[in-house]
Amino acid sequence: MRAIHTAALLLALTTAALPAFAQQTTADPAAASVDYVALREGLSNQNKALAGDVVAQRAIVKRNQELLKEAQKLDAANKKLIAEKQKLTEENANLEKQRAALAASQSDTASATSK
Repeated sequence: MRAIHTAALLLALTTAALPAFAQQTTADPAAASVDYVALREGLSNQNKALAGDVVAQRAIVKRNQELLKEAQKLDAANKKLIAEKQKLTEENANLEKQRAALAASQSDTASATSK
């Protein structure tokens, strides 16, 4: 008896699943190809957009490298100017000391001659 119930249940499940399986296998091939065409077109558009983004990013990287080189040159020139400014400041300080010493010696000689 149990075998008959199992067979009946199996037969009922098979007949219930058969129409669903038949619908899947008899799907319209034209509709499926339309989906593939749309998918391919979408991926192609996405590929073009990404390729454009890559090209733009490469251009940005190249420009940034050029700007970095220019900034390094400017930095080197600024360091030279700062060193030259420091040298001139020291030279001016030395000249100021010499001028003060000369003025002091002239005032000493002027006061010595007036005595």
